[in-house]
Amino acid sequence: MSRKIKWPTVLAAVALASASSTLAGAQSLSASGTIADSDSIFVDGKSFQVIAGKAKRDVAAQIEALGARDMGPGAVIFRSGQKLYIIDAPLPLSTNGPSDRQSVYVDADRAKTDRIRIEYEPPKDPAYQGIYDLLKERRALETLQRMFAPFRFPTDLTIKTLSCNGMVNSWYNTDSSGPTVHMCYELLQDILINMPEGTSPTGITPHDAVVGQFLFWVLHELGHATFDLLQVPLFGREEDAADLFAGYILLQFGKEQAHRWVEGAAYAAHEFMKNYKQNLTVQRSLQAYSSVHGLPEQRYYNFLCLAYGADPVLFGDVMENEYLPKRRADNCKYEYATFAYAFHREISPHIDQQMARAVLDATWFPESSCVGTRCLRPPPRNP
Repeated sequence: MSRKIKWPTVLAAVALASASSTLAGAQSLSASGTIADSDSIFVDGKSFQVIAGKAKRDVAAQIEALGARDMGPGAVIFRSGQKLYIIDAPLPLSTNGPSDRQSVYVDADRAKTDRIRIEYEPPKDPAYQGIYDLLKERRALETLQRMFAPFRFPTDLTIKTLSCNGMVNSWYNTDSSGPTVHMCYELLQDILINMPEGTSPTGITPHDAVVGQFLFWVLHELGHATFDLLQVPLFGREEDAADLFAGYILLQFGKEQAHRWVEGAAYAAHEFMKNYKQNLTVQRSLQAYSSVHGLPEQRYYNFLCLAYGADPVLFGDVMENEYLPKRRADNCKYEYATFAYAFHREISPHIDQQMARAVLDATWFPESSCVGTRCLRPPPRNP
């Protein structure tokens, strides 16, 4: 989108620039091309001259007097013919060439809710047609669209299901269609194949395991998207932060849903954790230790620790069943509080709290064995 610069904006810029005793040309900018503190730039919409100046008086007072606003991460102004335009859309800008690209979201103060877009891409492999049909029949992406509507993003974010050439994967990036969360049919089918045949000894139902893992992986990628779109500063590895983001969001729902989804998501670790007492030695290759992702065992303990720290009564079973070592559990309340503080400081201001409350109080993905003629059951395993 574009808009022509209006004269009230021009006059405000003139007022700020005119605070200097002299208005120098564009050459008065520093050699690096940056604007120094208290400096200003006026772009003349008629002559197309760029005029720089420096305020003599207190800039903060002038900002308030002029009704100026924070521009956000950046802006791009360009000329076409006899008009000036300011771009109001996300742009991948390059600072040092194609290998150094950063997503800059212009006019971020116009961030708003209901910016989740969805797309079911038909599978390339007919083996995943059943997953595609099941997702559409259950309106899975439409449900996610409603659940994540309270986030205020500066641009649209697409959640897309697609074939990934056999990879069991999910990821977030900014592609030709804009910021996008990619969920592979291979991953979703793997969740179905490995769900428990009945209720597990710890009370996890097949439905809990499917929904919990599905939501965890979507929220993990939504975490990456949120860090990018809102320019959230991170200390530590982004993959760890995305795991905690996913767990924290799940924990905000009603206690019953939170308990089922969190322990359902943790079911993904059942294969390598079920015999941990008999196999205390874990062998890994050096490549696994050098990955940007933590080891599965580490991610499992981090996830359960966050849950136990949030509510040691609700998640007391993780201690009763000895899934979480006491030595780690003793620090989990602090770990949860640390992440909650960061979330409230950096992300909560970008969430519509009234909309969020309605989302958190609602019931999502109700348990049902069948929808229409399609039942929730794993597809046939490969021989």
